[in-house]
Amino acid sequence: MQGYSVNRAAVTMIKDAIARSDEMQIKAWRAACGATLVDMGLTCPGSWKAGQVFVEAGFGGLGKATYGIFDLEPFQAPAIEVWVDHPVIAVVASQAGCWELGSGQYAEIGSGPARAVALADRWSGSGYVDRDAAEVVVQLQTRRVPDDDLCRFVAAACRVQPDQVYVVFAPTACLVGAVQVASRTVEQVMVKLFLHGFDIHSVRHGYGIAPVAPLSPDEGEAMGRVNDCLFYGATTVLYADAPDEAIAPVLSKLCFDANAGEFWGMPFAAIFDHFGRNWFAVPDLIDSPARVIINSLQTGHSFVGGQINREVLRRSFFGLGAA
Repeated sequence: MQGYSVNRAAVTMIKDAIARSDEMQIKAWRAACGATLVDMGLTCPGSWKAGQVFVEAGFGGLGKATYGIFDLEPFQAPAIEVWVDHPVIAVVASQAGCWELGSGQYAEIGSGPARAVALADRWSGSGYVDRDAAEVVVQLQTRRVPDDDLCRFVAAACRVQPDQVYVVFAPTACLVGAVQVASRTVEQVMVKLFLHGFDIHSVRHGYGIAPVAPLSPDEGEAMGRVNDCLFYGATTVLYADAPDEAIAPVLSKLCFDANAGEFWGMPFAAIFDHFGRNWFAVPDLIDSPARVIINSLQTGHSFVGGQINREVLRRSFFGLGAA
């Protein structure tokens, strides 16, 4: 992928979205420092199309987002499906949300293609650096309009001027927020593989599907629901050019399922409270999708781990127990 710029691809998508802001029900304006702020749900409704743009810009143009159906027996819920090529670049170097923007208790966590320029967090880089970005895109899951300090921080880290920065943001408690969190199915597994020493560069393609949670105006309730979608409803499929003996031992370390201990079966809102509402305190095995399938391109064998828990999802979404 020499010469490919995830930021250049993302900026094209964001500029197109801005040109269609009325259609997409989003807002964009210039901050005092010159950065472009793109609100996809904080002070505006957002839309399904805006959700797709948020996700595909996060992939830096190396993945697609489509919508489908998730069966909750007897209900059906909308679902977000993602189809990713070059997953090391698309999700590990670009989409993953782990860049601390600033310092202190209220520092935002950034995701998106700007990470591949700043190289300021533990997942960025991973064998890819965006050396051809004249403008950069950073994405935030936030309840606050980004201020000039954050925009300048991103610009300095990416070695560009503030007017070359696009900050795309939405709170959890909106449609785009629910969509973009549920889209992180491939991301969750790729970073887990990295943690466990698996050769992530052997992964050629990724697919994921997760339900999109019902919306709530309460940010805390929304946070619980959207993460339940991943922990109890997500399936990730990876295609790896790796032998069976490399895949089989790592599979059980990738899923949040009945083997994960006392927290499995507990809605995420309660889990989050247990860990003091501190993301960095939540164990890696909990911050994992429900089910993972890895197909070996060397042998043709597929390995399946984890399980979907529809009971927790029904309880989280509708206040209902098992049907």
